[in-house]
Amino acid sequence: MRVRWATVHWVPETVPAPRRSALSLRVQLELVYDPGCPNVGRARESLTLACREADIPAVWTEWSSEDPACPEHVRNLGSPTVLVNEEDVAPGPHPWAPRETGDSPRCRVYRDGDALVPAPPVRRVVEAITDALRPSVG
Repeated sequence: MRVRWATVHWVPETVPAPRRSALSLRVQLELVYDPGCPNVGRARESLTLACREADIPAVWTEWSSEDPACPEHVRNLGSPTVLVNEEDVAPGPHPWAPRETGDSPRCRVYRDGDALVPAPPVRRVVEAITDALRPSVG
């Protein structure tokens, strides 16, 4: 099942509506998770905070790894994974082993300085969003 997490949590009033729309069209955010993942809530929080810091609407698409409609580019990722324009915010070894329905979550951890954390660090998500918003040269 494709689930949309489409609540705009925060958009500063100082950003004109046309600019907000233009920015959001250049950035596609996705959250990929395995059912039963204990860290998906933390990933949602990271996304929300990163969008606030990057000054864009907090709107993303969520994909369950068990959804038959799950697109190819989000299959076989650890859980949770945040993608910005189909790129992992914390690239690493991919793909993960295929997951069968009913398997336990393929939990992943992220490096944040010297620590390992259970969800993408806000800083990494902000950097990925900022990179996506930069003018393309070429």
